[in-house]
Amino acid sequence: YFFYFCAEQKIGVATNSRPTGKFADALERPLISPSKEYPGQAIDPFAFIDDDGQAYLYYGQGNIYAYKLKPDMVTLEGAPVKMTPRRFNEGIFVIKRNGLYYFMWSQNDARDVRYEVAYGTSKSPLGPIEIPPDNVILQQRGREVGTGHHAVVQTPGTDRWYIIYHRHAIPDGNGYTRQTCLARMEFTADGRIQKVDPLAPGVSPD
Repeated sequence: YFFYFCAEQKIGVATNSRPTGKFADALERPLISPSKEYPGQAIDPFAFIDDDGQAYLYYGQGNIYAYKLKPDMVTLEGAPVKMTPRRFNEGIFVIKRNGLYYFMWSQNDARDVRYEVAYGTSKSPLGPIEIPPDNVILQQRGREVGTGHHAVVQTPGTDRWYIIYHRHAIPDGNGYTRQTCLARMEFTADGRIQKVDPLAPGVSPD
């Protein structure tokens, strides 16, 4: 098991034979550090393994960078690919559905009530990212504000998807006092992600 984490605006990788740990640093040094050549904070790592077994590591704040990972999962292959879409801030997350790659991210600052989730698509795990019209799928509504920095899970063997995100806690929340929320994430017939209503009833157990 490989655990990619950020600390001091750098990214490390730790390993263990069990998902519950105890994890140990695999390199005893950062896997990725910020540089003038690749500006922006080295945070929010996300690992994605494609259908062919190739692993990729995406990360960044202000810019999205993507590395291929070698089979040992702790060695970077070549230089990163910069694939920053407009208004990207942080929290890159990637899924693949029906052969199409969906790149999702958070816009604005986590302390801002306008923190929100947007997306783009590509036919390749390394972009370029195409931005559909009206690509913000989760944003403030009513008392639900700061709706961003998400993850997505798929029920195995189905086309049932869920988005997990945080909002400013109700009441008296802010960018540092948050609550975690869960909602269905659905697609249109042509493959677009439908907007998620943060005020919709919660997900039922079935």
